[in-house]
Formats: sequence, C-alpha cells, structure tokens
Amino acid sequence: MTLWTPSQNEFSGEMMFVRKSMTAAFAVFTLAWTGIAFAPELSAVESSSGLIAEGPGKDLRLWYDAPAPDSNAGWVDRSIPMGNGYMGANVFGGTASERIQITENSLYDSTEGRGLRHGGLNNFAEVFLDFGHNNVSNYERELNLSEGVSHVRYQQDGVEYSREYFTSYPDKVMAIRLSASKAGTLSFTLRPTIPFLGSGKSGSVVAKDDTITLSGVMSYFNVKYEGQFKVIPAGGTMKAANTKSQGTITVSDADSAVILLAVGTNYQFDPKVFLTTENADKLSSFPHPHAKVTRYLGDAAAKSYQQLLANHQADYTKLYGRVSLDLSAAEPTICTDELIDSYPDGESSRYLEELAFQFGRYLLICSSRAGTLPPHLQGIWNVYSDPPWASQYLHDTNLQMAYAPAFCANMPELFECYLGYFNAFVPRQRLHATQYIKEFNPSQLDPGGDNGWAGPFWTNPYNVPGRSIVAGFGTGSWIAQMFWDYYDYTRDPSLLADKVYPVMYDQANFVSRFVKDVDGILLANPSSSPEQKLRNTVGTTFDQQMFYENHHNTLTAAEILGRSDSRLSTLKTQLPLLDPIQIGKSGQIKEFRQEQYYGEIGDPAHRHTSMLLGLYPGQLINDTTPAWLDAAKVSLTKRTNKSNIGWSRAERIAMWARVHDGEEAYSFYEALLGGNYLHNLFNDHRGGPLFQADANYGATAGVAEMLLQSQDHVVAPLTAMPAAWSQGSYQGLLARGNFEVSAQWTGGHASQLEVLSKSGGDLDLRYPNVAQAMIKTAEGQAVDFVAKGSDQVRIKTTKGQTYVVTDIPVCIPVIAPTNLKINKESAIDEIQLSWTGTANAASYKLYRAVGNAPDYELIASDITVTDFVYKSADLEQVDQMTIKVTAVHADGRESNQGATVIRLLDRPRRQALQYDDTDSPCRLRESEINNTR
Repeated sequence: MTLWTPSQNEFSGEMMFVRKSMTAAFAVFTLAWTGIAFAPELSAVESSSGLIAEGPGKDLRLWYDAPAPDSNAGWVDRSIPMGNGYMGANVFGGTASERIQITENSLYDSTEGRGLRHGGLNNFAEVFLDFGHNNVSNYERELNLSEGVSHVRYQQDGVEYSREYFTSYPDKVMAIRLSASKAGTLSFTLRPTIPFLGSGKSGSVVAKDDTITLSGVMSYFNVKYEGQFKVIPAGGTMKAANTKSQGTITVSDADSAVILLAVGTNYQFDPKVFLTTENADKLSSFPHPHAKVTRYLGDAAAKSYQQLLANHQADYTKLYGRVSLDLSAAEPTICTDELIDSYPDGESSRYLEELAFQFGRYLLICSSRAGTLPPHLQGIWNVYSDPPWASQYLHDTNLQMAYAPAFCANMPELFECYLGYFNAFVPRQRLHATQYIKEFNPSQLDPGGDNGWAGPFWTNPYNVPGRSIVAGFGTGSWIAQMFWDYYDYTRDPSLLADKVYPVMYDQANFVSRFVKDVDGILLANPSSSPEQKLRNTVGTTFDQQMFYENHHNTLTAAEILGRSDSRLSTLKTQLPLLDPIQIGKSGQIKEFRQEQYYGEIGDPAHRHTSMLLGLYPGQLINDTTPAWLDAAKVSLTKRTNKSNIGWSRAERIAMWARVHDGEEAYSFYEALLGGNYLHNLFNDHRGGPLFQADANYGATAGVAEMLLQSQDHVVAPLTAMPAAWSQGSYQGLLARGNFEVSAQWTGGHASQLEVLSKSGGDLDLRYPNVAQAMIKTAEGQAVDFVAKGSDQVRIKTTKGQTYVVTDIPVCIPVIAPTNLKINKESAIDEIQLSWTGTANAASYKLYRAVGNAPDYELIASDITVTDFVYKSADLEQVDQMTIKVTAVHADGRESNQGATVIRLLDRPRRQALQYDDTDSPCRLRESEINNTR
C-alpha cells in the first residue's frame, strides 16, 4: 500500500468550478467536521475582507512579581530560560544578588554507571551580579516571547532599576543591559564562578581590566572550556580584583552598563570524536577555545548594544514571528505562577494554552541552531553535575519529539543543528551496521563495507554506543523520517539530493540487509518495542512500521530525483513484504506479532505507544487507510490516560489529533498543562520535579496537529478542534508540500482559510463543503479548482501566491451510530447485526475489513433500519474481520465516524469487540457472544 497522492484521473467526471458568487446561508448549530454542538453564533456565510492578520495579536509573556528562589528548586520551577544554541542561560532575577546559570552542551563528564543520575553534562558557570538591593518595591520580571528578551524592573530608594537580557545567535553572546533612572546610582559587582570544581573538573576565574576570564578542563574527555565576560559601563568607576582565584569586576556610581558573555570549548563536529576510542584523546587535535571565545566577544563588543539587540531580534523574530495562535484569550492580570496554579479553571486558561504552544517554539529556537549541538533531554539547560539520564540524546522518541515542531510549526531550518551532529556520528554507525549484519544476517553482508548505517538508541556528544536491547533498529528509520520531513515540508530539491536522500538510502540499505524472511514476509530479528519488557523478539510493529516508512520514502525520493542506485530494486521488492500492521483480536494494532488480545504482552498502559508511530509522526496510517485508523483508536483508548509522563501526554495529543478526536487530544493537553508544567513552563517529566524539555516541544507539535494536518499530502485545516476552542485564528503553520496555512473560525466553523504556496505545485485542500466556497487569490482573482466531492478541492498553485477561501457553507455533521453488536450467527454464512441509530440519519452503510486490510469494503447501503442480516459465502473462510456501520444524512453526507465490531471465526468463546468513538471520552465496550469468560 502507498500513501495517497491523488492523480488527475481520480478527478475524472468531476466538475471544474470557478466560484464567483456567495453560497446560500445556513444557521450554525454544530462544529463542522467534529460534530460538537454549539448555540447559534453566526450565519453560515461569513464574508471576510482582507487577509488574516499577520503576526501575534497580543503580547505573550511569562511574568512574575518576585525573583526565583536561589536554589536548584528555584532553577527548575521559577527561573527564566534563555539560549542561542551556543549556550543556555537561566535568569533568576534577584535584587540583592542576581544569579544567572550558564550551560554549554559539550561540557561533558563520564557517563559510567547506571540509574537516573550518572554524570554526563556539567554546569558550565554560575554568574552573580551583586547589587545589595534589599528593600525593593514594584518588582516585576518577565520573558517576552514575541521579542525573545527578558526584563527585571523594581524600585529601591526612589530609583527605578531595570535589566534587559537576550542571547544572540548571530553574535554568539549573551548581552545584559543594566540601567537606573537616576544618573550615577548604578553600582554592582560581577562575580562569575565555576561550579563543581574538584575531582575531574579544574578551573580558575581571573579578572583583568574590563574582562573576566573563566577557564578550565573537564578531564574525562579532556574538554577545555572558557567563558569571557566584558563589562562596558557608562559613567562611574570600574575596578578588577582577584582574591583567592576569584576574579571580580566592581562598577560604582555608573549611569548604566552593558555586560557581554561568550563561551566555548574545544569540541568540534568531527567524526574522529566518535571514532577515537580513548576518551581523553577525542578532542586532542582541536585548539583551545580561547581564540574563538575572544573573537566572539571582541566582535560583539565592537557593536553598540542597540546593534546587538537589533541583530538578535531580526534573527529571532524571523523564526518566531512566522506563526501566531489566537484562541480569543484576554491577557491575564495575574502573574504566570498564578496562571499555572489556576489552570484549567481560571479565567485566562486559553491564554496559557496559547502561551504554552509558543513557549515550545521559543525553546527550540533557543536550543537548536545550526553549528551547535542539538537539544538533549533537558534542551540546553542544566544546573547539575549529574543531570537526569546524563542529558543525553534518546532516539526512541525524545530526540524526535524535540524536532516535531520544527516542521509543522514552521521553523524547518532549525533541523540543520541535528544534521550537523548526525554527520559527525554516522561514520561510527556505518561500522556498527557492518558489525550487526555480520552478527545477525551474515549472508547479506557486503564485504566492501557498503552496509549502510544503523540507528542508535542513545548518544551524547562523544559516544554512540553499540546496540541496546531497549529499542529495536527502527530508531534509525525514525531518524531518517525526520530527514524526509525536512524535505517534505520544504520541497527543496537540492536539499533532497544533497542532505536527505543519502541518509534515507543508506538507512534503507542497512535495513534491506538486516531483515529476514519469515514465512514469506521480511521481519526484524532481533526486535524490541521501545522500553517494553519483552525484548529480543521478532518483528515488533515499531521496527516494521519504521522500516516500511523509510523504504517507501526512499523510493519516493529516488523517483523525484531520477536515481537508479543499486539497492533500489531490492527496496521495491521488499516494501510490500515488510508487513507493518497487524490487527489483533481486540481490534487493536498489535505491538508484538505474538500478541492476540490487547494487553497480553507488556504494560498495557505503557508511556510509549510505539505501535502507532505509523499514525504519528509517520504517514502510514491516515484517512486513506480508515480500517487502520479505527484500529489505532482502539489502541489509543486501551492505552488509557494513566501515564503521568509529560512527553507521553504530549505525544498522545498528536495521536488523538491524527484520528480526528479533538476532545481527547485536548484532554491530554489539559492534563499536561495542569499536571506537568511548572511555574516557568518547564515540563516536569514525572514529579520531583524532574525537568525534561521533550514535552514542551511535543506539546507544540501536538497542538499544531489539532489545527492542521497533511500526512496524506492533503492540506486539512481544523481537523481536531475541541469545543473549548470555539473561536480563534492561527497564522503561518506549515503543511507538507511547503504550503503555509492560516485559518480563522467562529462558532467552530472556518470563516476564512489562507494557503501560501511557497513551492508551487498542486494543492489538495480538505475542509467540509470547501468545494462550495469562494476561492480567490490574495489579489481577488477567482481561482479554478477541481472538486472531489464536496469536501476536497485541487488547485494548481503558483509559487508565491496566496489562496484565500471564504464563504464556506456550514456543514452539519451526521451523528454516528453506536453500539454495533453481533446478535448471533444463525448459519456459517450469515451474521445478524444491530446498532443504535441516530436522529439525523436517513440510512446506514455497512462495511467490512478482512484481517489486516487497511481499507473497508462496502457490503450494504441504503439500510433504513437498525438491524441487518449480513450474508456472504466467504464468511466461513474469514478468520477475522472488522465490521463497521456509519450513518448517512438525507443529503448524502456520511458520518465521519462509525461503530465497529470484531468478528472472529471458530473460537470456543467467540468474542465481539465494539469501538464507539462518538462518545467523549471514547470508550471500548465488550460484549461476549454465546459464552462468558
């Protein structure tokens, strides 16, 4: 089976439309597309003039009326995070003494040992600014997300003091401006320190003239590190001092001052780091960082503060300003810690939902920039000597979750950061690939070493260890999926040819040699589903789905590029044999091949939902595979919402969105914000608190999936909208095909959609009744389109043109039937069915999907009653089938959802399982036929 990309002949017999007049009006009673009821709020035809407003419509900021406590607890819960890829910074906002904690992602120690904390990333510096202000009033500190700038303001002795902080990627520095409302009243001491000196870490802090140099060595990997701090006062006096290896600079009676900070180590992206076996020699050929840090600081100091700020904001807003989300929330009058504590019942809960969405984008901009190390489990922020899980990179969901919003939330160039890191470690993975083929499938070994590359489980800046049984080799194909997404969202052919295709092809090369023939299909052996207890098995769904996705994407890319590489014919032969989906007897997508009923193997409420990666973030399960989509709902429902793990909740937002259940998706967003987000919006992984950044990134991606989907290469806005978001707008989300999409809705109904075609090509657009809408260019020219039914159109777009859709007739969804049952089987070729009907159904349709089939086949239509006898001569040959009933309105519109039941043949205790997704929350009901358990 292949992902659906409609061709022109699929539209044969359809009419060409040029919409030039308004459509007839209907009253709005329901949320189009999702079936949620509302009171009437507007006419069905809502004319809109002009384009949806660009940019954020309100200030989105975190703000507080007190400093963060000067403790590790204050760091994780209250400090303000900042970063520019080169460093992470946490600002506490103290008045007697300001504390700024600095992280640099290559400052690594040994990771030997086990458990939650066993070395790894180390705290780079603790920086203090001593003011001695102990009697302050009107205190406020904030992080303005729209600007990427933090502020502290307060009054002391009739003087208003203010500080402004930003971390600049283009100038590679952190800049701090200190000012006072009265001339000659600014005095402070700058006091940087090196934390955790002792065994394995040495260093000193030396002040000279206007600069303090902090430098030393982490001995395990022989990491040489350096930070430089330059003080530039206006007025007053400045004095450098060195006491007991502690350098300080004191400024007295100044009008204002600027402090610049640059950091670095001798780490470089180079394969020799991963290929060198002696830890102390990995960086031996790289120069001391003094020269580059001096250059960073000197170049920045040659510019004015305003130039530095302008450079930073031009770079930051170019990324951040592409996307806005407005859920019609008012700006709160309470500070952010109170906002968090009052969620979800506070008056400003929608504001927090907007804020959290953009906060995830902010964190990724801070932590993933080209030429720097990618975000680890804690992003780019770490205050410890032994951070959770050593602040490493885990490739069985956490790393991939970090990059999920890069694409859908319109920041694709941020993936360049990971690409640089990948290119450094992949030569080691090529050696591992040859080792694994020799070990597990030696007959397929290429003696010349052309065996591709194997995916890792965990990595850090210095090591990519060998195979872990915790996760299968599907991690490599999941990494390759990110590369495909980088192309698919940008459609840059040179990117595909130079950076994406080689990675995908070499991963597929490895997989093609690794899989083994088992009864006519090709399976991973050994195979593990991430972090489940059953390991070293055969053909887990995780591995098979990931292998399938990458084989498919590699073949697609090869066709686009006109490639004829030697392994492509093998990949084409193997693709249909990879068997990515198995449907179990509970109607679920199996996680393990030997699983029959859901929950027989492994933890049924496990944090990982690895058997559904073809649903999200993959493309395998989509609207063109409705039987698989229904099975995915069963698996999601049975997985439950019991896990309190932050990233797991974030992943479920997106998965429930992909099955078009906005209420369930929203329930996980609520659980995440209310149960995991700390007072500075850091995600508390599982209590402690224990910070992990993956859920912050993942929540943003999940919300984006609620607002826009394109996994089947059809641009589908507003596909999983909850009742709580009855009115709002967004601007600038990115869809596959490099289409930038904006939407505005009221009463749950889209009043305007806009699509900017950034690469040209065919736009397939899906929204209820879109074929009856007015479609024009931004300049007002009518647009030709081809309709496929009433809910989908195709437009041949021009690169750079924006297409505006208005006057969309309201769709009144058909309520789905429920409670489908097998009453009895009176003969081997006859099944008696019944279900609960719905008020606005004129008739019903019955479908079946046999075994693992991705799609349903129609078995009966125009059924006007709520029972039916299904007869078919092949029933005695069909071991398992899913039967589904849907409702049809008098106008021919079919319900988006339906009720399903599993029919099993010749079992002593025949069981019917029924999934009813019209209720919220969804439930799985079980009824047993002819016997009891």
